[in-house]
Amino acid sequence: MATLVGLEEDQASIWQIYSESVKPFKLIQAGDEYGFYESIVDTLRPIIRQGVRSVLVAAPDEKDYEGFMNHIRKHHGWLLKGGSLNTATFEHVPKPAADANQVRDLIKSRSFKEKLTEVSQEDIGQVVDVLEEHLNDPEGIETLLFTLREAEDAVHGDEKSPEYILVTELFRARNRRRTDRLLQVAANKGVKTRIIKPDTPAGARISQFGGLVCLLRE
Repeated sequence: MATLVGLEEDQASIWQIYSESVKPFKLIQAGDEYGFYESIVDTLRPIIRQGVRSVLVAAPDEKDYEGFMNHIRKHHGWLLKGGSLNTATFEHVPKPAADANQVRDLIKSRSFKEKLTEVSQEDIGQVVDVLEEHLNDPEGIETLLFTLREAEDAVHGDEKSPEYILVTELFRARNRRRTDRLLQVAANKGVKTRIIKPDTPAGARISQFGGLVCLLRE
């Protein structure tokens, strides 16, 4: 899942991209430049904190994209700094995405699919970097769980709650009913979740731990 921002001079169209569909989320009309960009960030903030950290900004005019990113760098550096599970990965798409027809044409293009794959891999790479930091810290490793039972207990328990749950596609296939139930309950409680493809560096790393890693809140 990712977020698509159709950015133009007078409006921003926010779309949510799922594996096989795109849904409109919000339309933001431009006012003054600062307020316009702040409205976009305010819309993205809860989406990112839910774990959807890949943001594609579709702007035919690169100046619109650069203006928005300059605003983020100046006023919302937390969105870009590494080492946090609340950071996001932004990528520019030099095409329009203001209405449903434009979005449908865009997501069918090979270049967009490649860009989506690229930004998703960067996103999950940041999460794995956080995992490595925890593994190399005597205190941090105490915040990691590696079994389905431990993750279920954490999600349903009253002590430290999970912040992120990562599972590989193979692990999910082998434990589909329990895994899907776990991820649904976790998502309902605001826990970030991600199912990872096996043929990626992140998938290979998570597989070394049995296919599931649960990061608890510190």
